[in-house]
Amino acid sequence: MPDDPFVLALHDVCSAWPALLPPNRVPVSQGVADNLKIARPGGASGYWDPSETPYMVLPTDLLASRVHSAVCFVGPAQTGKTVALGEGWMTHAVLNDPGDMAIFQMTQEKAREYSRQRIDRALRNSPALRAAMGVASRDDNLHDKQFRNGMLVRIAWPTVTNMSSTSYRYVFGTDYDRWDDNIDGEGDGFSLMLKRTTTFLSRGMVAVESSPGRPVTDPNWRPATPHEAPPVKGILGIYNRSDRRRWYWQCPHCASWFEAAPGLSLFKLPSEDQLIEDARTIDIDAFARQYARVVCPAEGCLIESAERGKMNRGGRWLQDGLTIDSRNRVSGTPLSSSIAGFWLGGVAAAYVNWETLIRKQLQGLLEYSMTGSELPLQTTANTDQGIPYTSKHLAGSANDEGPADRPDDEVQRYIVPPWTRFVVASVDVQGGRNARFVYQVHAIGEYMEQQLIDRTEIRESKREGMGTEFAPIDPAKYAEDWDILTERLVLATYRTPLDDREIKVKLTVVDTGGEEGVTQKAYAWWRRLRLKGLASRVMLTKGGAMRTKVDWHVRESMVGGLQGEGDVPLHHLNPNLLKDEVHAGLSRREPGPGFYHFPRVKGPKNPNGWLPQSFIDEYYAEVRNADGVWEQIRARNESLDLSCMIRAGCLKLGADKARFWLTPPSWARPLETNSDVVTSEQRREIKAEVLARPAERAVRRSAYLG
Repeated sequence: MPDDPFVLALHDVCSAWPALLPPNRVPVSQGVADNLKIARPGGASGYWDPSETPYMVLPTDLLASRVHSAVCFVGPAQTGKTVALGEGWMTHAVLNDPGDMAIFQMTQEKAREYSRQRIDRALRNSPALRAAMGVASRDDNLHDKQFRNGMLVRIAWPTVTNMSSTSYRYVFGTDYDRWDDNIDGEGDGFSLMLKRTTTFLSRGMVAVESSPGRPVTDPNWRPATPHEAPPVKGILGIYNRSDRRRWYWQCPHCASWFEAAPGLSLFKLPSEDQLIEDARTIDIDAFARQYARVVCPAEGCLIESAERGKMNRGGRWLQDGLTIDSRNRVSGTPLSSSIAGFWLGGVAAAYVNWETLIRKQLQGLLEYSMTGSELPLQTTANTDQGIPYTSKHLAGSANDEGPADRPDDEVQRYIVPPWTRFVVASVDVQGGRNARFVYQVHAIGEYMEQQLIDRTEIRESKREGMGTEFAPIDPAKYAEDWDILTERLVLATYRTPLDDREIKVKLTVVDTGGEEGVTQKAYAWWRRLRLKGLASRVMLTKGGAMRTKVDWHVRESMVGGLQGEGDVPLHHLNPNLLKDEVHAGLSRREPGPGFYHFPRVKGPKNPNGWLPQSFIDEYYAEVRNADGVWEQIRARNESLDLSCMIRAGCLKLGADKARFWLTPPSWARPLETNSDVVTSEQRREIKAEVLARPAERAVRRSAYLG
């Protein structure tokens, strides 16, 4: 009797029994394949088939990992990633390992659309999922789905309200690169999602997927590891924090393994400059058909698109640091991370046609050649090829070759080369909690050819600190901390190739900008140097962002005095012109005027090197925009700033003039006759005598007082 109250009560009691069942120990991909039935009007119908998108099996299985806290998947549109990681993960969780779940779409409208088109259809067409759905009318609404086992699925959009207060065991974010970088001022979406799973410890999991949507801002970026992505925000920023997995294929002809790299590099197309030139005259469709094949990087084998399915079924994800040979032996040390990261290119995507990939690129180049618009190129790069887009102007500002490509193995730290004429040092003042002096020293040759001989940070003062340690340096608060520069640079010498001969630092260029207190401490330090007779060896500078073009490099003014009568010379620098000249020198391929000599940076091939890779990276922390103004794109740019200051110091000394080198002053002559070259004994005597001089003007009693 269906209306019998005892029958109804028994039904209510028994309906909750699935919540008491232990989780089914099956891989997530199997749980999805067994239970998720996909049926879309006008499209294919059937259960989710992992053989169609084999590259989604491992990312899906790692959703149950107790080692990782998140899964990140980067790939072009229409690769099957949302089905597997979204409604697929939900299906497995409901039926095999229940836990409250939140799904975030990019906007409220997209959340409504996702709920209607994807979640509701999965519930209607998947028998096991439909049977698990709650029977009350309130259990199934637009943004909330309640199941009989007690599991709740919330479909929402990224706002601080939706991403706060409630804990979820599972959190999924789709189309992440279409989200705001900062959610209502509370932080990035990925961090907010991770916070929702904290109480579940290792049983919680976050997954994000997206095609790249953030543009490249650094045209000079080069990967430090084979799988590193460009330094952009969004999904690739998360990927770079992960273990960085890429999809690898085995060539069906030579058995070599190679990466199915994002982008179009595997098609071996003509250069982009050539394609832009030919875009208006070639038959685009015929060209796309001709090049719609992959060239094996190992042996040059031509691989037709019909072989992609087989290669995908035999493909493998490899973490950064691993390699695989033709006998399927994996070697290397994998990068480890709490985030499992995957980056798939359009060339491997099951639903992306190779011919279409090339055709869209050519059509975008045609549009660019005729109108200058880059929107079609950006769209196909992001959504078809699965790569972040680099604008043409930005790509044009990239340096084809730089110091990292031509290291000078003759460069030694603290030793000047035989062609040195004088030495210039520069100092950048860094404030805040990580206060320090950063200095760089160059040996200067004829016509300002330069070689790096030192790069150091001063973090400790000579003030007493905790225990036996010195106190941290603080240039903004302690005037005496500046005196370290006198000893370390102004009175410093560097070894020469001559026996027992050292060369003085001719000029120390110091930036006076920074946090409050730095400028006045710098002026006071210069006044102390004047009393010691060393002021001519120091150049105080002030730079700044100049949004308009001016035709001067360095201008001097007097500052620091009372009633407008300055007593300290301050040199104002034009950073745009100085950076133009520094980058011109960096771009030279052969030694000569303005050329920079740098040592080989420290790395796996040079473990004993003294110069970190970050030193070279800092030179490319800024790019020149269309207006000729340099804009910073990386957090640290000390190498570039310090080199500009050394360039300004050379200009002050007159080294940019041809007549300077025809009749050089005594301190700019060859080492054998240079007046700044001393013996080690002379250096000690000079240093002791200078430091013994009073740093304060003697106060005389006025004759008026008697």
